[in-house]
Amino acid sequence: MISFFSRKKYPSGFLIDGYKIIRLLGEGRFGICYLVDLDGKQYVLKEIKPKAIKKNDKKVVFEEKILLSIDNVAIPKIIDTIKNGTTYAYILEYKSGKTIEDMIFGDKHRFTNCEIYKIGIKLIDIMKYLHRRNIVHRDIRVPNVIVDKDSVYLVDFGLARLIDNKKYAPYEDFLYFGHLLLHLYYSSFIKINKKSKPWYEELELSSTELKFLKKLLGLDEEYENIYAIEKDFLALGLI
Repeated sequence: MISFFSRKKYPSGFLIDGYKIIRLLGEGRFGICYLVDLDGKQYVLKEIKPKAIKKNDKKVVFEEKILLSIDNVAIPKIIDTIKNGTTYAYILEYKSGKTIEDMIFGDKHRFTNCEIYKIGIKLIDIMKYLHRRNIVHRDIRVPNVIVDKDSVYLVDFGLARLIDNKKYAPYEDFLYFGHLLLHLYYSSFIKINKKSKPWYEELELSSTELKFLKKLLGLDEEYENIYAIEKDFLALGLI
C-alpha cells in the first residue's frame, strides 16, 4: 500500500528502481517530474503525488491507459511503470527542448507570426490524432508544450480523458488552444497605455485572426471539430 504522507523531493543522484535522478523538471497538481538516467539514456520519471492517489485513485490510471494507447512522435511514450509500497511513477520518453512557458517568461522570447503558425499547425495535427482516437487532452497550456527547433511536443496527460461529448468533449481542447495562441501573440505585445483592455482591443490582429480566436474561445459561435479549426487557421496567412 502506498504511503500518503507528503514526500520531500528527490535530490540529484537518488535512485528509484534503478533510475538515477538528474534534476527536477517541474511539478503539477498530480505529479512531480524528474529527468532521470538509466544505462546512459535519459527519461522522464513522473511520480504521482500520494495525495492525488488518495483523492483520485480511479482517475490516476487514466493517464497510463491513454499513454499506452498512443503512438505519435509528438507525444512522449510511456516506457515503464513503477508501483511499489512507496512509489507510483511512470517512466516516459524524454523530449528535449523548452516549454513555451520557459521561452516566454524565462527567455523573454517574442514569437513571430511564422513561429505561431508552425507551433499552431503542429498542435492542430496532435489534436487531430487524439480526437480521432476519442481522446481529449484538456490541458494544452504553455507549460505542457515543448518546442525543440522545428519539433513540437505535447506532454502531461494527467487530465486526458476519453471523449463522451458530455463531461469530456473536444471543445475543451479548442478553448485551451485559443488561450495558448493568445500567450504567443502577447509575447511580442508592448503595452503603451496603463489602462488594461480586452485582448481583442489590445492586440493588433487582422479581422480574420480576430474572428478565428473569438470563435476558438467560444465568444462567438463555437467550432464543431478540429478540421474546421485547421481550415480557418491555414487561412490566417501567418506565413
